[in-house]
Amino acid sequence: MTTLVLIPGLLCDEFAWSEQRRALSSHARIWVPDHGSIHSLTDMARAILRDAPAETFAMAGHSMGGRVALEVMRLAPHRVERLALLDSGWQPRQPGARGEEEQTSRLALLEEARRNGMRSMGRRWLSGMVHPKRLGSPLFEAMVDMVERKTPDIFAAQIQALLARPNAMAQLLAIRCPTLVACGRQDAWSPLSQHLQMAVIVRGARLRIIEESGHMSTLEQPEAVTAALAEWLSGKGDIPVGQRPIALLERQLAESACRDVVRRAALKLDANDLDGFAQFFTPDAVVVRPGKEPLCGVDALLASYRSRPAAYLTRHLVSGSVVDLRAPDEAHAISNVLLWTGTADHEVGDFGRRAQSRQVVGEFEDTLRLCSDGLWRIAHRQARFLLHVESGG
Repeated sequence: MTTLVLIPGLLCDEFAWSEQRRALSSHARIWVPDHGSIHSLTDMARAILRDAPAETFAMAGHSMGGRVALEVMRLAPHRVERLALLDSGWQPRQPGARGEEEQTSRLALLEEARRNGMRSMGRRWLSGMVHPKRLGSPLFEAMVDMVERKTPDIFAAQIQALLARPNAMAQLLAIRCPTLVACGRQDAWSPLSQHLQMAVIVRGARLRIIEESGHMSTLEQPEAVTAALAEWLSGKGDIPVGQRPIALLERQLAESACRDVVRRAALKLDANDLDGFAQFFTPDAVVVRPGKEPLCGVDALLASYRSRPAAYLTRHLVSGSVVDLRAPDEAHAISNVLLWTGTADHEVGDFGRRAQSRQVVGEFEDTLRLCSDGLWRIAHRQARFLLHVESGG
């Protein structure tokens, strides 16, 4: 039976997941971690990885718990079978005035908790978290009871964790397990628009909108949330990794990264930083140059370029790179290249050193691969000369 880790949010405990624990106990072994007084999202994630009752597990995080879940994905993605993010987000605290405003607001709530007690503060805080229909209801009072079970010191630790939250965009882009994104339609704290973005960023994610619900969706609409989690746990509708469409943002970022690799490799070569140049190629890369034997592997690549005369100079103008992302971890690129060569033996004049008389127009046709460290590198390069100009002097 699958183990399901249900991660509570700010000032929440097992009660926040009470209906889901009851209804899903026949589908999975359920564990709800307690963040205690841990004051960083990363340490909360480390505690989950340390204490989880199984090596691998399904994981759902609500609100702050979703951010903790993304930290788990950063630290140990291989341990997560499937992921659900509810009423959550990925952005760091904003810089400048808006970030200061958030800090001031959170610290004012903490001051109220210390001065008037957690119940008084909880009533004020939760009033902006739930659908207006829930205000004053028995459910609202039960949520206030939950907040009152925490202490001001725990509240302070969790505020510290949230104010220092990282930008988790990289984690969203890297997710490869079946993912559910869910949000209350009337969630004013983590709005629906934010979840629409997450559902686009995470490849193959399914989106569920919880009607008539604010931020506390697991309690406000427990049946709808439980149904979404049950379907997600069952695997119905899962798209195999290799068949998941590549999200537009992921495609744009990957293509931009590949263009950058092609340009930066040329800059390193022109600077005669051969070790830096080699870092842009996979260890088993193959480079085919016009009229020469292919270079197989980075060692051969380095040996060839190190054999050039010490005074030999090159300048590559790389432009018009067209990148086609063929798979999540493979891209094809064609780039126009204008090449000048020269020698350091020539003196530097008002216009620099004199270039050799031949100017060459060519192209790089590259296959790039996404490596295990998250960086794109050139796995195969076919360099071609297309045109040249002979000029005097």
